[in-house]
Amino acid sequence: SPSGETGFRPDEGTIRAAAMANPGSMWLIGNEPDVAWQDHTTPERYAELYHELYQILKQADPTCQVAIGAVSQPTPLRLAYLEQILDTYQDRFGQPIPVDIWNVHGFVIREERGSWGVGIPPGSNADTGVLYEIEDHRSQELFQEQIVAFRHWMAEHGQRDRPLVLSEFGILMPADYGFDSAQVQAYLYETFDYLSTAQDEQLGYPQDGNRLVQWWAWYSLADTVYPTSNLFNPETKAITDLGRAFAAYAPPKNGRSE
Repeated sequence: SPSGETGFRPDEGTIRAAAMANPGSMWLIGNEPDVAWQDHTTPERYAELYHELYQILKQADPTCQVAIGAVSQPTPLRLAYLEQILDTYQDRFGQPIPVDIWNVHGFVIREERGSWGVGIPPGSNADTGVLYEIEDHRSQELFQEQIVAFRHWMAEHGQRDRPLVLSEFGILMPADYGFDSAQVQAYLYETFDYLSTAQDEQLGYPQDGNRLVQWWAWYSLADTVYPTSNLFNPETKAITDLGRAFAAYAPPKNGRSE
């Protein structure tokens, strides 16, 4: 994982050994480099670190699959951040950035400097992006719009023939903000139904029946900071009501289970 501007962790030797011991694995290079309290990496530095890590991984295991680090949400501000990564990579290494699998997170959170939410990406001079309100956090419409927007962006950049993983999405807000267990369960079922069935003849992944998303992961299994969407209690290890609902989920008949 890129750790800010300084470098990456764990060290190269540990990464090589892990790649060799786990051939064919998918590697996600970083986590939310666009967010100050996550990997907090400028686009220019991310492009350099991605290049270095891609080479390390492919040398250790030519069969591995490398995924770009997920931005927190595919808004215009975050897509501009990714655009800078692509431009920097092209300028410095003389070729398009090689991405085997595209990766994004699917949250709906405010973009405003010094406010609640995910803030402004490193290196950006903007003070605001999309000014989502708290109630937007559970909007099915906005969630779906963002997925389509990201696939549209991929297609514009010649990446339609790559699979897409949605590696984090869910409800981060606490129950007393208006997100009770029934609403969280409804959000889980609605998003899963959408992801199981969403297709687009112009934007989807051709090798998967033009489905928009190939894999997805609910957030989270057992988070100690954002527990609203936990499937298990991190202290007692007991399954939650949402965990039982997750286990009972059945995809629509014209979809497929993930």
